[in-house]
Amino acid sequence: MVALLVQVGLFDAAVFLCQTFKLSLNPIFEGLSYKCIKLQLTGETAQSDAWDWLKTNQIPSIVATKESSATDEAWRLLSSYLDRYQSPSSQYHRCVINKLLSHGVPLPNWLINSYKKVDVAGLLRLYLNYDLLEEAVDLVLEYIDALMGKGPQYFNIERSLSATAPPVWLPYTSIDQLLQALGENPGNMNNMRLCEKLRSSLADYHQQVDQTTSDMSSYRRQQQQL
Repeated sequence: MVALLVQVGLFDAAVFLCQTFKLSLNPIFEGLSYKCIKLQLTGETAQSDAWDWLKTNQIPSIVATKESSATDEAWRLLSSYLDRYQSPSSQYHRCVINKLLSHGVPLPNWLINSYKKVDVAGLLRLYLNYDLLEEAVDLVLEYIDALMGKGPQYFNIERSLSATAPPVWLPYTSIDQLLQALGENPGNMNNMRLCEKLRSSLADYHQQVDQTTSDMSSYRRQQQQL
């Protein structure tokens, strides 16, 4: 029944059914993602037909205007579902991203920004799985900047690296895999440039960690003397 509801675009009804019987929402997110992909790649007829099933679902501020296409509203519905039905393991974000990348569809910025706030390591692993090395490097560089105080809000980091802040971390295993992948083809100058850029950023981060560790030791000694 869930599969049939998804097929005809009755996603709200499918969600209700899954919640009633405590089923995973993965088939719903996969089905809606696939409809978004099809709308993005098809013509006006498909766009027109899509409005029929879109209007059967609760979409924030759905308005059929020239400025708002059926494709836009389908993506909006998907975004609203990710906000509304969150899981502790972020499995629905992964489900959507896997579906898009497996069909060669670039990830929308809103989806990247949403996922990196809840599981930056998971996003990095997905980039590695699909051999998106440049995107992976950009993500790690941005995350390192965030840990050192430049844009921490984009990763939901409450406090950046400092002597008095809680510990921060890097997904070193995935970063090592990224560095290895970049170094596998020394003749690829772009990969070598990305590798050097990443290593330089990591060196700056480790230097900052050493300084923060020293400051933390001094802070603790001062606290003990009080």
